[in-house]
Amino acid sequence: MKSVIRQRIEQQVGSIDSIRPIAEQGGTAIVYYVKTLDGTYILKQASLPRYREWLAQEATVMQTFKSQQHITIPTYIDYMKDEQQDYLLMSYIAGETLTTALANASERQRLELIRAFGRFLRQLHTKEISSAHSSQDWLDKQLLQADHYMKQGWTSGSSELLHALSTKHPEPVPATWIHGDCTTDNLLVRDNAIVAFIDLAGMTVGDRRYDEALATRSFGTDIKMLDAFYSGYGFSSISEETFRFFDDGLYEFY
Repeated sequence: MKSVIRQRIEQQVGSIDSIRPIAEQGGTAIVYYVKTLDGTYILKQASLPRYREWLAQEATVMQTFKSQQHITIPTYIDYMKDEQQDYLLMSYIAGETLTTALANASERQRLELIRAFGRFLRQLHTKEISSAHSSQDWLDKQLLQADHYMKQGWTSGSSELLHALSTKHPEPVPATWIHGDCTTDNLLVRDNAIVAFIDLAGMTVGDRRYDEALATRSFGTDIKMLDAFYSGYGFSSISEETFRFFDDGLYEFY
């Protein structure tokens, strides 16, 4: 880390005592604990062009939602960049990922956590939006972005898959707020309760069925887990065809 970046961080949160990587790392950025005399913060660092772009998007989302009290996400503090890397500084929310919590839970606890996941996601999907939108608007943008990623060599998705997705897709529905990468890796759990969304680059107004597909992908063959999720979520489940469109299709580009 360049000294100018460290100085910028200290201007925001005070003298740094230590910086160390967190145990659970994702694939798009290196995440660090930043400890100061006043507390602990999170710093995300991205190097590759695609991931720098995503980190900038996440910063924008966090600034947009900064005043929203009923959507729990880390608080934006600062965004910095140099020639090689981008950095996003945010508040620290204690907890472990839902993926980790599920792995360490009893069957009863897993069902309760998944039911809570459904309730937490419903809160986001029923949050009021400022004007009427169609999910098709979001999908059109996602397909254009997928084409851009493919041409840049940033994705494993193929031109044949993209053509198939563009040719036949689910009927549009009214758009809602969505997370945009709503896997169990991207929620925090503390004291057996879901407390926050993390990794927010895709949070926007879009098609809630995309969130639904990614939310259930890790337990889609477990009837008890699915029933628990939908008992909390409160909406009807998506069709197998729609699930495949989003999970086996669109998500391949992201």
